[in-house]
Amino acid sequence: MVTTVTLNPCIDRMVTVEQFTYGGLNRIKDSRMDVAGKGVNVAVVLHQLGGSAFCTGINYTERGQIIRDFLDSKGIPYDFVDVEGEVRINLKIFDMSKGVVTEVNESGNPVPPECLAKLMDMIDTYAAGSRMMVFSGSAPKKVPVSIYRDLIEQANKYKVLCVLDADDELLLNGLEAGPYLVKPNLYELEKATGKKLATHGEIVYAARTFLDKGVSIVGVSMGSQGAIIVDENEAYYAHPVEVEVKGTAGAGDSMVAGFCVAIQEGTGLKEMLRYGMAAATASVMREGTLLCTREGFESILPRVEIEKIE
Repeated sequence: MVTTVTLNPCIDRMVTVEQFTYGGLNRIKDSRMDVAGKGVNVAVVLHQLGGSAFCTGINYTERGQIIRDFLDSKGIPYDFVDVEGEVRINLKIFDMSKGVVTEVNESGNPVPPECLAKLMDMIDTYAAGSRMMVFSGSAPKKVPVSIYRDLIEQANKYKVLCVLDADDELLLNGLEAGPYLVKPNLYELEKATGKKLATHGEIVYAARTFLDKGVSIVGVSMGSQGAIIVDENEAYYAHPVEVEVKGTAGAGDSMVAGFCVAIQEGTGLKEMLRYGMAAATASVMREGTLLCTREGFESILPRVEIEKIE
């Protein structure tokens, strides 16, 4: 089983405009609402790819039932620590002319220390029955930046393969616990290393600095430029697959889910990247945060071109 941990669940409102005008009037062509949060997204994609997923983390007393109803409709089991407050709503603006999304995200309600203690106990409970645990996304207000480090250290006691997908201090602190797999995007990797990375060689070198922390695999998503995956012995580049982009929200989460499926199936590093790239590409072919489906994944998989870097 793969257990996903979401600290900051949300509801995404995706609006589509033909051509976004900064500082001007923009007319909405289409609009939809989707339950999201990075860990929730990963669980949904795992489920849609035929895998077994379990959702845990933080939920809120207001709008929280929307999250539970959504997971019930998908047949995904869950157990959350309920916190007073409301689930945040994030605005995503998809510009059809450029195929890009502008995000306006709420920060999330504060989580009191006693609820974080309950979350730690919950991780202790579910780590014992999990093969993998995915820790991903932002953290709400007043949550210490060490949260992912603390949770991963707890999960590591049970020999769980931990996956980390976070940014800024959450990422840097989480690395200290030595997760098995880390999935930054290129911008996050540049921020973490303090360097502008222009070539594949530079990206590989920067990604491998994470291995010094005990990380085994680093997958770097690069949007329309493809993706790179490295371990201590190999490095591969996945060329982007040309498709009609209908929404980019959740593409990185789909890539994480693809990596998890590959790990469960015991593929090598090269095929792990192929799975991740196929899942991410299948996700951007769908509107809003509808995410990758099994059919989309299987149709893209043979089209992913992988190049060995070293």
